[in-house]
Amino acid sequence: MITHVVLLKLFAGITPNDESVRAMHAAFQKLPGQIEEICDWQCGFNTTPDEKAWDYLLVATFQSREDLYSYFGHPAHVAVVEMVDRIAEIRFGDLE
Repeated sequence: MITHVVLLKLFAGITPNDESVRAMHAAFQKLPGQIEEICDWQCGFNTTPDEKAWDYLLVATFQSREDLYSYFGHPAHVAVVEMVDRIAEIRFGDLE
């Protein structure tokens, strides 16, 4: 099992209420229905008000590294990453 963890920090001047951020969140929420390799999925806005905290988090699980790589290349995932790149800094890591 692979756990994929993603952290997003919105660029200065962009807030969770911005249309582009709401669209990104909606797109993230749809991915489990579009990508069969996803086993489990949680995503949403950080609830801990701290300047060190990142703004948006995603935690997903996959059966294998091959499934994770398939997810990376899936057109629906690529489209969401393109949305993210316009509004936030992104960091991620994977646990096996």
